[in-house]
Amino acid sequence: MRGWGEQFDGMFMCDAVFAPCDMPNHLRREDASVTDENLSAGTEAGSRRVIDDAQLKRMMKADRGTFFQRNAYQAVTLLLIVINVAVYAVEAFLSGFHFDISSRVLVEMGAMYPPLIQSAADLYRFVTPMFLHLDLMHLAFNMVALYSVGALLEQVLGKANFLALYFIGGITGNAVSYLAGIYVEGGMAISAGASTSVFGLFVATALLGVLHREGRTFFAEYSKGMWGVIAANVAYSFLVPGISISGHLGGALGGAIAMFMVPEYGLRVAWPVRIVVAIAWVAFLGWMLFSQGIVG
Repeated sequence: MRGWGEQFDGMFMCDAVFAPCDMPNHLRREDASVTDENLSAGTEAGSRRVIDDAQLKRMMKADRGTFFQRNAYQAVTLLLIVINVAVYAVEAFLSGFHFDISSRVLVEMGAMYPPLIQSAADLYRFVTPMFLHLDLMHLAFNMVALYSVGALLEQVLGKANFLALYFIGGITGNAVSYLAGIYVEGGMAISAGASTSVFGLFVATALLGVLHREGRTFFAEYSKGMWGVIAANVAYSFLVPGISISGHLGGALGGAIAMFMVPEYGLRVAWPVRIVVAIAWVAFLGWMLFSQGIVG
């Protein structure tokens, strides 16, 4: 929704391998220790293979692995960012290469616009707004926020649970935004942005200090700062015109719901609670769709 991270001096030397010198059999045992002790000295004094700078760089690069190997722990987070950026590029292209995206393009690409949600064929509008943005600054703020908490949640919850969290927060935020548009705003507001999901991720991060089994002490300190971030963003949502407050609050609610739904053993949530919360969330969405005549 709108609105709102051994380098060595000199060169490597690889010692060559030397065979012990030929000696009479009766001297081998007695002089073996002398030969062994002096082997390293002889090696250093002998010929050596020098590794130049280019070879050293290749060796160090091979040790670090590829970009994908180094970032496997946050692969889903980076993928979501790439998708958001790619979608915005399409938006800008369709808007005549303007960074401020026109309302027509937003609506055509699936922004939340309640009057156009008439049937089951329009349900995609509860998902697509998560990947649409109104301008470059809108995109930048949301992607920085996504990156700041995404990698942590992806490692703690696992990739599948993190992805579920992103979508549950976003869908819930868009559902609340839709209902607010129908009952409060007259149904004419257009809204879009990944901040529905981002608010869900913020709340999920804050709840780690309460729900995590093993890292509660560490996450408790982390959560204190996150609650402050959430409070500042909620205040910003109320103070700045043109921001979907309902989308942000709905996304935050979705993040809390998701933390009591996802099947992650590391969270201190009983299975019966997960099941009840999941049923309640699906029931809420079902009520919304049936009561508005979208399905059924």
